[in-house]
Amino acid sequence: MEIYKHAHKLNEIVMVRMKVLIYIVSILLFSIITGTAAGKTLINGTNIYITTGEPMGLEQGYVLVAKSVSNDGSVWLQLIDDDKIVKSEIVRDYGYFMYNKTNTTILSIKIEKIYSGSVENLVALSVYQVPDPDKPVPDRTKIRENPEDPGNDSSLPRVVSRSEVALWPLGIALIVILFYALRKLW
Repeated sequence: MEIYKHAHKLNEIVMVRMKVLIYIVSILLFSIITGTAAGKTLINGTNIYITTGEPMGLEQGYVLVAKSVSNDGSVWLQLIDDDKIVKSEIVRDYGYFMYNKTNTTILSIKIEKIYSGSVENLVALSVYQVPDPDKPVPDRTKIRENPEDPGNDSSLPRVVSRSEVALWPLGIALIVILFYALRKLW
């Protein structure tokens, strides 16, 4: 009888360790999955200031233009794609300008503040953009060349996304935990 109690106790310890291991691995996998999902956002709440009449280039070739600002606190925004106006709308201060395509919101812009001046008008925006499924996703590892700087060469280090930085430590931690668990179980 005493042998069975000892074996039962060992079995309980192994089961607790397995549950802890499964819990840790599931947390790590969840972190990796959510980290890569966050990487699918092209522009994530970036604050942008745009003056009226000046085009602002966005990701995947979209161009945003603030056509004019009125005294009542509204701004006329146009979104251009391939030299065609795809959306034109007048939005009030603290309102939203949204562009949807194939049941997906590609662009969501919140008008934060409108500054009206005697010569120029300035609009503060908060921009969110996700990839357009009909267009190629920009390669984040390439460095954009500055046409005004002829000395720009490709010898600079590549840009590393935040999800890629988080992926390496999580992968290493997962491997260490698996080795530890296997060592303890054998």
